[in-house]
Amino acid sequence: MSRPRPVTDGRERPVNLAVLMRDGFKALNDRVLHRLAAEGHEAVRPAHSAVFEFLDETGTTVSALADRAQMTKQGMAELVRHLEEHGYVTREPDPDDRRAKLVLLTPAGREVVRIAQRLVPELEQQVADLVGPERARALREDLTAIGRLGATDP
Repeated sequence: MSRPRPVTDGRERPVNLAVLMRDGFKALNDRVLHRLAAEGHEAVRPAHSAVFEFLDETGTTVSALADRAQMTKQGMAELVRHLEEHGYVTREPDPDDRRAKLVLLTPAGREVVRIAQRLVPELEQQVADLVGPERARALREDLTAIGRLGATDP
């Protein structure tokens, strides 16, 4: 990792499981962003995954995107604005609620999703090559179990 850990009480903060999982996600996500940039999508940044990940194919409101991504509506609106300015999404009136607007992928946005989805098997193979197929399978199972923690009360 290239950035130093924050310092608390004069010492580098210890690494915990949440930090390690985030760092692993960042490493894989950076590979996707590098490929997107190589294929002409330099305007897509790490934060934009919150839009692409939670956007329904039939469109999603900024408010729903923000809820799904666990961020403010204002923050999500800024991400959507950037992607709209760069031609990846549009905002169209919601046919069920004319006061609302749905965020929809454009052809360029759908291409970004296709590129990212096409990379999934390659990235999973890289992980398996790095840690071995059995550990990669166990990692998938462990992360699935950890993910279920979010569905229960602490």
